[in-house]
Amino acid sequence: MNQTTNLQETVSKKEAREQTRRQLAAYLEQQPGSVRAFDRWMKALEWLSMGVAAILFITALVISFLWKSVPAQAIAAAWLAFPASICFTMLLTGLHSLILKAYPPVVGPQTSAVGVSIPGVTKVKDQAFLTNRESLGRGWTFLIAGMVGVAFWGLLAYAAWTLNWAMLGPMISIIGVALGVAIAGSILLGIIKGVAQAINRAH
Repeated sequence: MNQTTNLQETVSKKEAREQTRRQLAAYLEQQPGSVRAFDRWMKALEWLSMGVAAILFITALVISFLWKSVPAQAIAAAWLAFPASICFTMLLTGLHSLILKAYPPVVGPQTSAVGVSIPGVTKVKDQAFLTNRESLGRGWTFLIAGMVGVAFWGLLAYAAWTLNWAMLGPMISIIGVALGVAIAGSILLGIIKGVAQAINRAH
């Protein structure tokens, strides 16, 4: 039964993604040439940022295997630079959405990587195509989260590379607290979800 449910969810998400792609294409056809040109430039930048993220990930992986001949701070800095690059893609997506007044501004690997569509997490209704005022909230959220993320992970990568413990200490504490809250929250949500499912089955 779980396999059938998962298959249905996969099909639903695929249909929702295709519908969003069609809605975005139709929306762009109605926009002036300057907006369509901006859209093309932003899509190119977002693909480029994803390429940089992929290169950083591969670099971090390679130097991790070569750990005996690579300084420890280089490995740490490489792995910390990777989430900074993902956050930069979020920043670009937010800016793209705000100027285009549409969300998501692109449907593909970029949006999946920055959280628009995460299998098993994002609901189909969350993937709805939004325009004008409705899209502004999502755009600002991505832009601000991207800016904060780039600043935080970028500074952490720099601190790791330079072994600046005055910066590393507080930032590591922030990560520890955030992870603790996230783990506790996920456990609590799992318990609530399990209880809700048990109640539904009982009825």
